Parts: sequence; structure tokens; C-alpha cells
Amino acid sequence: MPELYFPTPTLGGKQFWADLMVRGGYRIQENVYTGRCRLLGTMDEALAFGSYEECEAAFAKRAAHLDLTPNSEHLVLTLHGLFRAKDAMLPMLRALRKDGFEAETVNYPSTRRTLEQHAEQLEHLLDRVEGVSKVSFVTHSMGGVVARVLLARNGAWRKRLEVGRLVMIATPNKGAELVDLLGKTWAFQAIAGPGGTALDSERLPTIPVPDVPFGTVTGVRGDGAGYNPLIDGEDDMTVSMESTFLDGAEDELIVRAIHTFIMQHPLVVRSTVRYLRTGRFTA
Repeated sequence: MPELYFPTPTLGGKQFWADLMVRGGYRIQENVYTGRCRLLGTMDEALAFGSYEECEAAFAKRAAHLDLTPNSEHLVLTLHGLFRAKDAMLPMLRALRKDGFEAETVNYPSTRRTLEQHAEQLEHLLDRVEGVSKVSFVTHSMGGVVARVLLARNGAWRKRLEVGRLVMIATPNKGAELVDLLGKTWAFQAIAGPGGTALDSERLPTIPVPDVPFGTVTGVRGDGAGYNPLIDGEDDMTVSMESTFLDGAEDELIVRAIHTFIMQHPLVVRSTVRYLRTGRFTA
């Protein structure tokens, strides 16, 4: 039996687990190395282990006794950045739910797989969402690149789900200068993995511009020089202002913030919710 008699705390290791299903705070995750799956509850406690099908059956048994009706037919998925995990997007998640969206964070092993593999994971997840007709994406850093790759694949899920809007917060759309500088070193490759090393100025401009309405959020120091002396012009310490811009954006927002925490900045959170509703970050 894949089900556990008692819920078991997990040991973290979120860089090794990929969400294949999210619903009502429950999630089925696949281990990057073993392919084994686990069902997690709303407090990230392990409820079952085994194949995807076994975990899906364990979830169905629990769901039969729960009201998991979506708050809205409009689902918003949040995607974290490189080296981060789903919890980095919790302030955004809470704001989205408070505003009436059906919203879920998505965990993907940013340092362990390629951009295409991350997009394939999201396709698996989107093929299995229920009770919604529209999906939007709120992303931070590398998460925006993953969303762009996903949309360019034009998977089967797009035949049944309308795409609302895409928000890219501090996404290096034209390539990350630090990856250009460090990406070929063995240390960076070992730490950042195939997805992180692909965030350079050669690969990213080849990804098609999203074919859905999108907005960009940029972090700056505000003095024209930026935080990082290794990056020309304004930057958020990790990504240049120029790299975040992408032709065709429906709207743009520039805030004084650093890369690591910009997706939790109160102004960014409020403005993102407004943009998803209206197509504008500010009134």
C-alpha cells in the first residue's frame, strides 16, 4: 500500500522534487533521480509513496471527503526562480487567493533539469487540472523563462484552457549577464545545473516571445549605476534592467528592489494582482 498510516514530515530537498499535480493545496511530486512519486498534504506532510497512479488513487480517496471546488474558474500558477522553491511565492499566493483567484504554487527542481524538462513537467500538471477554464502565470526570474518555453511548445492543454496573462518578475528575457560570465565554469555548472546554465544571452533570445498578454516587472537600485559592478547600467544585483524588457509587453513596472526578494515586495504583489485583472500594473 502506498498510503501511510500516519502523515510523515518531509525532509526538504525541494530541488529534487517536481510537482506533477496540484489541487487544493495537495500535490503529487516526482523525485528527479528515482522517478518515485509522493503525495503531500496541505502542510507538505507525506501521505503516500509509490507510482504516480498509486498516489493519484490515494489522493482521490481523500478528495472524496473534501470540498476541493475551485474558488474561481481562473487558475493562477506561480513559478519560482533558480535555486528557490515554491515557498518563495507564498506572499503572492496569499494575495491572489484573497482577490478571488484559484491559485497554486508549483515546485520544480530548477537546478536538476533542463528548461524543456521543466516545461514538460508543467504540461503534465496542466493536463490534469480540474474545474477551471483559464490559467495565468506569475513567475519570478527563471520561472518566467520556463513559462515562455512552456507556451512555445503549444501543448494539448491549450486546447481546453484559455491562457489569461503572464507576469515575469525579474526575468532575464535577453539573458543573464552573470551566466554569461560564469556559465562555463565547472563550479557554476555543478551548482546551477542544465537549466541555470541555459540562462545566457545566446539561448534566451531564441525562445519565442509569448503569444499571450504579458507584463514585466524590473528591479533597480534607482541611481543609474545599479547594485552589481559586474553588470552595466541598472540592475537588481542579479539581472540587468535591460534584460528584463521584452518587446510586446502589455505593461511594465519598475521598482526599487533586489532580485532575491522582489517577488515578495508589497508593491509588486499588489500590482501583479491588479495586472491580472486589468492588464495594467498601476491605476
